[in-house]
Order: sequence, then C-alpha cells, then structure tokens
Amino acid sequence: MMDVSLREELQQAGIVDTHYHIGPELIARRYDVKSLADAARPFNATLVLKNHTYPTTPLASLARHRFGVQFFGGVVLNSFVGGLNPAAVDSARSGNKGAVENTAADETPIIVWMPTIHAASHLRLHGFGFDPRWQGCCAPHAQEDKSSAASYDHPVEVFDAEGKPTPQLFAVLEAIVRNRCILATGHLHGDEVMKLVPLALDMGVHRIIITHPHYSSIQLSDEAQKLLVARPEVYLEHCFAVHTQDGVALERYAEAIRTTGPEQVLLSTDFGQISSDPFPDGTIRYASELLHRLGSYIARRDFLAMFSSNGRRALGLE
Repeated sequence: MMDVSLREELQQAGIVDTHYHIGPELIARRYDVKSLADAARPFNATLVLKNHTYPTTPLASLARHRFGVQFFGGVVLNSFVGGLNPAAVDSARSGNKGAVENTAADETPIIVWMPTIHAASHLRLHGFGFDPRWQGCCAPHAQEDKSSAASYDHPVEVFDAEGKPTPQLFAVLEAIVRNRCILATGHLHGDEVMKLVPLALDMGVHRIIITHPHYSSIQLSDEAQKLLVARPEVYLEHCFAVHTQDGVALERYAEAIRTTGPEQVLLSTDFGQISSDPFPDGTIRYASELLHRLGSYIARRDFLAMFSSNGRRALGLE
C-alpha cells in the first residue's frame, strides 16, 4: 500500500533526482523533455537529465525557460561526444543558455559524467554498451537500435595500462574546472574512482558525485565510500534502478548509508526506461521500500533530505 503521508512529505520537501534518463536516444525512453516536464511540474521537482549519447543542457534550458520546471543537464563522456573531449564540456556549458539571443554567462548546474556505457570496466564486464534490459520487453525495433549503438562500443580509457591518468583526462578535468561543472564518476571501476576523486579535487573540481557505487562495473565497498565522503565536496548517489534492474538488494544501500551517514547521500532513481515506474511513482516507491530498512536508524528529516535538500546542496542550489 502506498504511504500517503510519505508522498506528501516528499512533495513538500521537493524531490531532487540527480539522475533521470531522457529521450530521444538510441534506445527507447519513457519521456521526452516535454512529457517529463508535464509529469514533474505538479510535484515541483528538480531533475538532472541524463542521456548516454548527447548533452542534455539545451533540453534542460528549454524546460526551464519554456515549460517552467527545474531541470538541469550535462554531458556523458562516451564515444558519441568524442570520449574525454574537453570541447564537449565547453559545448555543454554553451548549451545551457536560456534563449537564442542570450549571450550572458549561465551559472546553472551542469554535470559531466565520466564514461558510462563506454567505460572500459563496463565493456569488459558486459561485452556491450547499452544493456538490453534498459529497453524493456516490448520496446519497438530493439534489435536495430542495439545494433546501431554497438557500432560505437569501444572503451574510453581514463587511466592507462599502468594506472596513470591519461593526458585527455587532465584536459577534461581542466575544462570541468573552467566551466564550474560538477563531476560524476559514471561507470568507472571502483579502483579508478578512488584515483580520480583526489586528482579531481586537487585540480580544483568543486563538487563530485559518485555514481551508483553498487553497480556491477563499479563495486565500491562501504569503507571506500566512507573514505570518499570524508571530503565535503563528495556525494554518494544510490540509484533505485541498480536495485530494480540489476538486482542489488536495498539492504546493501541501507548498510552503506549506516556506514557513511546520510549527510552526503543522494537517493535518485536512474529511471526513464520505458519499463520503469513513471515519475514520481518510482521515487515514492523507492522511499517507501528504503524507509522500512532505515526508519529506525535515522531521523525522518534526514531520510527525506537524501531525496531532496542533499541534492540541492550537491547541485549548488542552496
């Protein structure tokens, strides 16, 4: 049964989801920017739009200025945008402006994800980029879409064979600093994440989001997560889809939160697949199922903050 009071509390707190997939893409998605805006507007939600193939900052800007919703965008450094390409970071910032005649600087949040489906760890583990499960059982033309996407499936190397940062990584981190973007770690392996975070902070990256640390190609231990959030600039993003699609038990999320504390935790859905719950039902179900595991451990206020105000802090909105 749906927890009506929890739904109302989330609505009042203002849901912030830092990881929501938007179409069109090379695979089918539940929403385009207009239909997602229509779903999010009544809930006064803040969403970060993600797409594995192209920057979402223009879509987010359109949504803010034309559809009246708090959407933000970014770019994923997969092969589609040239991998570790600093020009892709600059392009994401230029796509953030509000209107064609506007040339003023725009300081709204932009997330730059390290490679996801083209991370070496992702391709080594899965053998493909786009996971067929993301399509759902009934997606039209699934085979053609998968074949088209697979032609781009070669790894974007962030560290070389000796484990040293590539020159392209330095160039991208410089672009992230220059454009005041937020770094997200994508599908890099946990060992790579542990090297990337201190390097990025030393170079001046002002905020980092650790993307779904329990995902199969990442596998960050709870103790590693605790070490990462010793730095106040670092946030941990636990995504519901890693449970619903990849089968990671929610108890693992709860154990991680007990280890790290909730202060720098973001609870996002990573939804937008046609087989996932619509917005905001997925967030409400996530909160309801996790509350049973954490309700006696943390205050209700702190639990709700992981779905709301923690995200605003991570995005620099508070």
